[in-house]
Amino acid sequence: MSVIPEGFQLETLKEANRDVLISQANDADYFLVSGRLQIDREVLNAAPRLRMIQRTGVGTEMLDLAAIKQRGIPVYVNAGINAQSVAEHTLTLILACLKQLPRINKQTHSAVWAKQASGLQTRELHGKTVGLVGMGNIGRMVARLLNAFGAIVLYTDVFRQPEAVEKELGLTFCPTFNEMLPKVDILSFHCPLTPDNVEMLNVCTLSLMKPGAVVINTARGKLINPVDLYDALLSGQILSAGLDTHYDEPIREDSRLLELDNVILTPHIAGLSYEAFHSMMKSAMDNIVAFESGQLDRIEGKRLVF
Repeated sequence: MSVIPEGFQLETLKEANRDVLISQANDADYFLVSGRLQIDREVLNAAPRLRMIQRTGVGTEMLDLAAIKQRGIPVYVNAGINAQSVAEHTLTLILACLKQLPRINKQTHSAVWAKQASGLQTRELHGKTVGLVGMGNIGRMVARLLNAFGAIVLYTDVFRQPEAVEKELGLTFCPTFNEMLPKVDILSFHCPLTPDNVEMLNVCTLSLMKPGAVVINTARGKLINPVDLYDALLSGQILSAGLDTHYDEPIREDSRLLELDNVILTPHIAGLSYEAFHSMMKSAMDNIVAFESGQLDRIEGKRLVF
């Protein structure tokens, strides 16, 4: 189903690289930004007609906000549009890590029937303490799903949720990341990347975690130092990890995480279910149409960055 509104022409990049973007930007009135390429001053200079930037998702780390602000170009994001998809992927990774599905699946495909040995190495989610880093739209959705499994949910965020929300979702607030780490069996990231939290999970903070804990990341890859995580996975300090986002994307071919069978890796697809992608594109196009007609206030669920 096409989501391109009448009167608009969608021009896709011939190749997803910076040079092609600059060469095709001259006639653009709007940028629909997926996050794969940086939108910096040079790109902006190549787009003299640019009126507005619309993110298909919510992150803005690919945007040179200072240069964009200097040009006076408004930026809008699709806040919460793919929360369900990311939350479901997060839960899938948690369960797959606890149940050690990739390793056991591979073993069974090799005709190794290790019922007792394999089964006794799996873990249940019920009763486990899960620490969520970030309690925005996705974090709240993950908390709701975890409640159905009888998990204990802690969270840390720069903004504490209202008491009514904490009660509804069964949340316990931890003032700091470091304070939360020793308490959790599973750590899951749902926060934006900022200059203050790059590599917040590193050799020092990993050492604060329970031996045998699980790490999940469907937020941003640079929240975790991959070398330190590799060492913790190799030593057994961390039982397993489920990573949808990576320090470098695509993940580097020489990443040592690729060597480990207690790591589940997916290519940044948590927010890209069929349903979520269609909703993202439809909502983004609606926002552009509203901007064009001067009726942005009628669009629900959008957050003005500046």
